[in-house]
Amino acid sequence: MGKPLTILRMLLLLMIFWPAGVSRAAAEVILVVNHDNSLAAISERAAERIFLGKKMEWSQAGGHIHVVVNNDPQIYPAFCRQILKKTALQYLLYRKKMLFTGSGLPPLAMENDEEVKCFVAANRDAIGFIRKDSLDSRVKQLFIR
Repeated sequence: MGKPLTILRMLLLLMIFWPAGVSRAAAEVILVVNHDNSLAAISERAAERIFLGKKMEWSQAGGHIHVVVNNDPQIYPAFCRQILKKTALQYLLYRKKMLFTGSGLPPLAMENDEEVKCFVAANRDAIGFIRKDSLDSRVKQLFIR
């Protein structure tokens, strides 16, 4: 009786501590900007610098970049992995460190694709990320080259 109980305990622990969404296919993440932004594409390095707060002005127009992070647990980890090459926890700690040390302001945080799209549509110099299948006419996809 001891061995089946041990296996059951291990399965329960796996279910409790297994990260949400791991069994699902990773969401395809896209960057979005306001339709008035003249950029059509951006390098992966430039995208990383923007979301890390190291690039704060748009090159073409000189406007201050308004970064918005999508905290949706289904897309945030995929964005961190694909664009920043960090874990979600590493990026969260980085954002908190920016605030704590005064080295910069962390980006605005939104809870889902809809909030990100509304913010980006209303702010000419905004950039954010959403699921590809959530893209609509309010925002424009910024391709990564």
